[in-house]
Amino acid sequence: MSDDAKPLKAGASVAREASAETRANVDRLIDLASEKKRTELAAPDPEGLGDQPRDKSLWKVFLQLRPFLPYLTRLVPVLDVALGPLQNAGLSHEVRESIAQSTAKIQSIQRDLSTTLTSAVEQQAVELKRLEEELLRLRDTAEIAARAQTVLAEDLRSLARLFRFAVIGGAILLIGLIGMSAILLMQAAAR
Repeated sequence: MSDDAKPLKAGASVAREASAETRANVDRLIDLASEKKRTELAAPDPEGLGDQPRDKSLWKVFLQLRPFLPYLTRLVPVLDVALGPLQNAGLSHEVRESIAQSTAKIQSIQRDLSTTLTSAVEQQAVELKRLEEELLRLRDTAEIAARAQTVLAEDLRSLARLFRFAVIGGAILLIGLIGMSAILLMQAAAR
């Protein structure tokens, strides 16, 4: 056993110490990331050509992984026990290669995920524009239909007025005809 190896302590105290150390490390990493973010915001890029979109997407990915931090803190002591001898003996070439390969895989997955998310967001934006245009067309159609209904209602009112005048005029003419017929009959009977 090497001098750097720590003797294992009993159960719960080991877990509590490892959990506290891991939380402290995670908090320190979060503070460093936010401190880096503050310094980037305080000193803007003089050329204005920084990697702003990539940093923001990476930051969003970190924020999405935040709920998993308690689980990761529980895994760190297990990894420490498993990788302890490897760290003490120095990392072998194969371990370094596997770490490099997994890092490359993670980066490619992150790139694929970001491109997929961007394309999905762009597709949703296009769909929203289509829906907006369709709503505008529907609103225009509804306004045209409403105008047509008001014009039709006005036409019906004027037609009803015209029909009333025709009925009243017809009734007046009929009464006049009856009156004239009665006068003619009275004159013919008087002769």
